[in-house]
Amino acid sequence: MTFNTRIIQWNKLLMSPLGLWPENFSNLRFYINFLYMGYFVSLEYLDLWVFIEDFDRVLLNVVENAAFTQIMLRMYILYSYNRSIGALFNEINDDLISKEYTNEERKIFITYQVKSVIFIKLLVISTALTATSHYANPFIGQISEIVEYAGSSSENSSIVFRMPYCFYQFYEIKDVSTYFWTYGTQLPFVFVSAFGQCSSDCLMVTMVYHISGQMAVLALRITNIDTDPKRCTIELQKAFRLHIRLLRMGKDVQEIFSVILIGQIISSLLLVCTLGYQILLNLMIGDNFGLSSLIVFIFLVFLILYTHCTIGENLIIESNRVAEAYYNCNWYQMSNENAKMILLCIHRAQKPMQLSAGQFKTFCLMTYTDTIKTSLGYLSVLRKTL
Repeated sequence: MTFNTRIIQWNKLLMSPLGLWPENFSNLRFYINFLYMGYFVSLEYLDLWVFIEDFDRVLLNVVENAAFTQIMLRMYILYSYNRSIGALFNEINDDLISKEYTNEERKIFITYQVKSVIFIKLLVISTALTATSHYANPFIGQISEIVEYAGSSSENSSIVFRMPYCFYQFYEIKDVSTYFWTYGTQLPFVFVSAFGQCSSDCLMVTMVYHISGQMAVLALRITNIDTDPKRCTIELQKAFRLHIRLLRMGKDVQEIFSVILIGQIISSLLLVCTLGYQILLNLMIGDNFGLSSLIVFIFLVFLILYTHCTIGENLIIESNRVAEAYYNCNWYQMSNENAKMILLCIHRAQKPMQLSAGQFKTFCLMTYTDTIKTSLGYLSVLRKTL
């Protein structure tokens, strides 16, 4: 199943630069990236404190802070749970190279792997576009002014050098060389933030869709259990072992991503509201150049939230199908001992696996609509107030 094992390689490519790939874990690489990002994020908080009375700057700062703070949270969580992630990847790899699937089971499983590929590609492309456009737009937008300023010999000529991020500067940028040097030092931030965002999102998609695919295979196996006494017990034991393993994997995934999903809910609320306000403001003043960057950014926010809610919805659906499969199999033709075991499994399967933000918000498609409605409500209040 070489097509499926590519997904593992993609996760490796995204996590290795941060030092977070379990088989090639590096404390040095992680701390270099984490401290580099932490330094600039702290400058952003300092900028927020210094310019707290400048509403336009505060609005820009909140947008970036909401995004970058939750990226740092993601990096720290992936670092903290690195051993658990490694163990889960070993199990996923074993499932991917397994030859025990029937043609029908393989078809079902590959369907979920194709979904993983689609979402991973969308997330990587959207994150790359957002990160590069956010970094490059300030320079591209004033490149003609910079060229004119650099070629001017007049002492009265002046220009306001725009930077890509709201990082507090301890010195004033008065010339082109200082501007280029300062701008260049922030270039690695594009890659660190992009890899930090993509690695956790793609990891979550890979793991949750893998479990969902395995749950779909399990439901099919339960439905097709042979009632012949000689084979029934063996097939049931295999199904029970697989179900227990998937429940444990689902619990581990929930534990790893629970805090990340809390940060995702909070940042999505802030970003949709503030980005929506900035888009309306740009439409009013006719700034089409800045508008394109904002649209790409808010599209990424919608995509990430939709991805998390969709994979959570699929996990719930497949968990419920396993419960239905236990109920719909020919348990009434089995021995009393096997029938009693199935009744216990039906009882356990009534509580589906799910992704949740802490213990208070389950991620499903309803969560997506609720979050968007709440954010737009805040946007309406902000627009009317200001």
